[in-house]
Amino acid sequence: MCADMGALVPGGTSDAARLASKETLLEERLLVAHSTLIPEPAVDTEYRLLQERLDRNVTGAPDSEAMLRVLCLLFSPEEAHIARQLPQLVSLPALAEKLGADSDELGERITSMARRGLVLDFERGGTRYVVATPVVIGFFEFTFMRPRPEAPMEEYAEAFEALFDEEDFVRSVFAGTTQIGRSLVREEVLPDGGTEILDWEKATEVVRTAETVAVSLCPCRTDANLRGEGCDAPVRTCMTFGSSAQMMVRAGIAEPITNDEGMEILREAKAAGLAQTGDNVRSEISYLCNCCGCCCGMMRSVKRFNIYDGIVPSNWLATIDYEKCRGCAICVKACPVGAIEVVPTEGKGLRRNWAVIDSDRCLGCGVCGDVCRWDAHGMEQRETRPYIPTDTMERIALMAIERGKLGDLLYDNVGSGLGRTVSHALSVIEQMAPWKAAMAVEPLRSRFLDKLVTQLRVKAPM
Repeated sequence: MCADMGALVPGGTSDAARLASKETLLEERLLVAHSTLIPEPAVDTEYRLLQERLDRNVTGAPDSEAMLRVLCLLFSPEEAHIARQLPQLVSLPALAEKLGADSDELGERITSMARRGLVLDFERGGTRYVVATPVVIGFFEFTFMRPRPEAPMEEYAEAFEALFDEEDFVRSVFAGTTQIGRSLVREEVLPDGGTEILDWEKATEVVRTAETVAVSLCPCRTDANLRGEGCDAPVRTCMTFGSSAQMMVRAGIAEPITNDEGMEILREAKAAGLAQTGDNVRSEISYLCNCCGCCCGMMRSVKRFNIYDGIVPSNWLATIDYEKCRGCAICVKACPVGAIEVVPTEGKGLRRNWAVIDSDRCLGCGVCGDVCRWDAHGMEQRETRPYIPTDTMERIALMAIERGKLGDLLYDNVGSGLGRTVSHALSVIEQMAPWKAAMAVEPLRSRFLDKLVTQLRVKAPM
């Protein structure tokens, strides 16, 4: 299977070069397989099982040749064997016991995988833990977040681009209404007086109060630059916070910075016209992206496939004062998701044209208000505010329920360190109206699940 994957990467490479790349990749994979005693016929099986494990994540990884190409490029057969058996969170000793592996040797392998963003790890109370990473937000981002001169980065970029071209994959990431990312409004463009904005809605407050701050290269602009399609926006703009920042620094994916340095990066990003997109939670926000509409993977995907609820909007909506708008179209170019267009005024405006906002597409980021020279753009509170999960545990639980993956969440995390998420998922179902609860658990009904849920209710408060 992996030997045939090279032919799937489109554009920019000669047939001879692609053939050489395919042969080299196969030789490398078979060499690793031989050295780790994985039988040659079992190599393909390891990648298939890894794809199936990743597809059980709430953001999904549907089977496709493009998906398998990415996995073959990033994971050796032995690494695929390890990754496919990972719960979301597990101690290294428990993982070694599960795999029947020497703990020291496995630790070295995990270190190598963490340095490449295929997993993350941390230590607590003298015990090392391993965190499984999905495709998005996960090893796609981690692959491109720092310079890697030793790696075939252009090939990685082409392979991921082929994956993001697949609608099934994109829709698996953005299914449901609870999403991984949300827009943060620019506080500077909000109206003065009588405006309520909470701390978790402010990018400045997120950066200012974070216990740990780290910065990386923007993976989306790095990826686009490798494909020759990047823009001139700043690249050292992707910030992580708290325990996520600590794990990223530990893996060499991010560099630690001070809160003041983070504030300066945020100011520069805003000056460059970038929109702020952050973790879709209210507490313990783990990341803040500074996004352009041309390179950002999320924004490109929602525009291309018309998934305009793929990023949760802020509690604000852009407005236009038609007594001031001159139809200059600067805001049209600035909007990262194409939510603004210029149309004829039919004799009602100052000029022939004026800007119109599509409220269904508007993220409420406020970028348009920053670029308007005529002070025609404003912001108003949305009539219906989107629900933002309290924390990551609740977000994962809600996503699993909405996407019919509660069974996968339960199955993959029984006895793991993610018991609180499982417990939260069960509590969410318990609080639902009976008909909604029935719909949530319908895909899971079996004697096995009944037994599993009973065990989880005992084990979950970890």
